[in-house]
Amino acid sequence: FETAKIEETAFDTLGEPKGSVDAIQYYRDGINAALDLIAKAERHDEKTFTYLYTAHPDKHMHALGVEHIEVRNVVHGIERETERFWRVLGDREALLSGTYDMDSSSGGAEQENRLKKEDGGAVDATLMLTADHGHVTVHPEDMVVLPECILELLEYACIGVHGKGRHGYLHCRAGLQKPLQQRWKAIDELHQHFLLLTIEEAIEIGLFGPKHMRMEVRPRLGDFVSISIGTKTLVTPSENEAFCHQGCCQGAHGSLNPDEMHIPFILLEPSSR
Repeated sequence: FETAKIEETAFDTLGEPKGSVDAIQYYRDGINAALDLIAKAERHDEKTFTYLYTAHPDKHMHALGVEHIEVRNVVHGIERETERFWRVLGDREALLSGTYDMDSSSGGAEQENRLKKEDGGAVDATLMLTADHGHVTVHPEDMVVLPECILELLEYACIGVHGKGRHGYLHCRAGLQKPLQQRWKAIDELHQHFLLLTIEEAIEIGLFGPKHMRMEVRPRLGDFVSISIGTKTLVTPSENEAFCHQGCCQGAHGSLNPDEMHIPFILLEPSSR
């Protein structure tokens, strides 16, 4: 069992070309580390399972929203590096020689061309590429702060712009569950954009999965879950103040909309070469 760590992109560079370049380079470093491990196993005629995780484009999307040009640049860079990964696995000679970490020099270009044109015999490998969730862009006008008439009924609200506010958990003060439902229904911004369910209703329809919920988990969920049915997201007052100015988009996930639930799954097998 061996591990390797990918460096992380500095937060203050997100949205700038440097942030995208760094994210792609660090993913490339991860690809190379994975290839090193696979090559080592191949030399010893061993089987191996290699798992590679990158925080991007998720980290870029949270800070910039989905449509930002630097998000697109990161996605394209990850696509290029993943293609290179699969191409190297298709050339065992290149894998074992270690000549797969090409840079922008002419020598790197020659190596890249060799990988495209020559076939040193493929490694018997399968590649799976997927994600754990999608994203939606939350614009300033999509950020919703709970009004005082709701807050006064709560002990605690687990909400936030980057995800928690798309499935907010609300813990009521003792005996105030019914007033909360009534007030929620009377406020158009809440009633029209969030589905308010009791935790028991959410359990009954299977939102927490098909298995019976463990008793020690139930108290953590409070009394209600508020599920966003669009891009509106429950945020804290401090988040609303920080992100309220025009053009300050954020990215979020956690509700049940298609953009948040539909994820890529790419399967490459030896027979697909």
